[in-house]
Amino acid sequence: MHNIVQNNITINNLPKINSFLFPEEYKILPNTSELFELEFAFYESKLLTKKEIIQRGAFFKSINGQDTNHYLICSNNSPLVWKGRSEITKAYFKEGNFSTGYATHGLFPYRGKFHPQLIKGLLNMLGLQQGDTVLDPMCGSGTLNVEASVIGIDSIGVEKSPFCILMSRVKHRCLRVNHKTLNSILENMTKNYKSLMKCKKIDSEFYSESCFNNEKAITLLAFLDAMGYARRCSKSIDILFPTVLKRYVGQINSFLQVRNKLNLKIGKAKFKLGDAMSLPIDDNSIDGIITSPPYSFAIDYAENDRPQLEYLGYNVSNLGNEMIGLKGRGIKEKLDNYFNDMNKALSEMSRVLKIGKYAVIIIGSNDVQTGGIRLETKVEEMAKNHSFVLDQKITKPIRGIQNTMRDEYILFLRKN
Repeated sequence: MHNIVQNNITINNLPKINSFLFPEEYKILPNTSELFELEFAFYESKLLTKKEIIQRGAFFKSINGQDTNHYLICSNNSPLVWKGRSEITKAYFKEGNFSTGYATHGLFPYRGKFHPQLIKGLLNMLGLQQGDTVLDPMCGSGTLNVEASVIGIDSIGVEKSPFCILMSRVKHRCLRVNHKTLNSILENMTKNYKSLMKCKKIDSEFYSESCFNNEKAITLLAFLDAMGYARRCSKSIDILFPTVLKRYVGQINSFLQVRNKLNLKIGKAKFKLGDAMSLPIDDNSIDGIITSPPYSFAIDYAENDRPQLEYLGYNVSNLGNEMIGLKGRGIKEKLDNYFNDMNKALSEMSRVLKIGKYAVIIIGSNDVQTGGIRLETKVEEMAKNHSFVLDQKITKPIRGIQNTMRDEYILFLRKN
């Protein structure tokens, strides 16, 4: 092949873009190719010391030949996380090994969850440190809380769905369990499974903060996971449950090995069943907020979790009528309700956030579903009425899920 020559420069001797962005001793993670990933890696290289990148960086493989904690955690990821799943799911987890399914994020594949690696990058950009508290007022499956905890930052997750509170609490508790608990889970698998099959309603006290039982709660989440899986693929839960539970144990065990080797200090997390429009949190007490509100009515989270919510004893219709994005009939009424609710949520975020700190909102717009109305633009406008200043806006392509949205927007709102 002939070299293409222009201005006396040939393609084969052009330096890689990484050499312009980072010093030679900074090695980025494999498959880091998206523009937003390089942008975040650049911010980390400027905002963090080399030691901090090793300990908490999200986009680097190594510095001066020393592997980062993030690389080591992801490299020890259990292959059980994709065993027995569809080829599409396998490819998603394998390609996103450093961005998606590591630590305890692979437990229960919740629809519409955060991009975990991105959250770690945001925590670094906001300069949050041990001793600070970060909030997700619509925490969903607890991705922020897991990421914050892995780098030693305390967090609070508020969520309307009781099932999401259970899921978030289990994922966080799994960061702290020991190998003895994992062995007990497998030893008692059959007994606990039979108990769950006979149970018609689970008492919320079974998994509440005050009397949380790690073994039973992890088994319960795996059971609920298998229940939803059986519904989607028309297979027996008797067959699916052992596979799912063993996957959970393998995934947790992979993290524990690295946690103990690196002597990670896991941050604390509190989860509160509550409403983003009326946060059970004191004024000016939060050091940072990172959240991803529903993208209008793009996903019906109540209906999506119907089997799990009904098993836990909750009325799905009543819950749906209380959740942001699910109220009303028709596009106009739903959008009016959505923006009214988001306006209240922004007011609450401003109330609990310390002055000068940031609320980062990740939001996408489904133009077809909303009739061309841009959600992120409306949120930006409303935020101005609650003492927020938009300092930066980053576009991130959506990948790994099939829907009509191509991009989501990361809004950095500073409380003025």
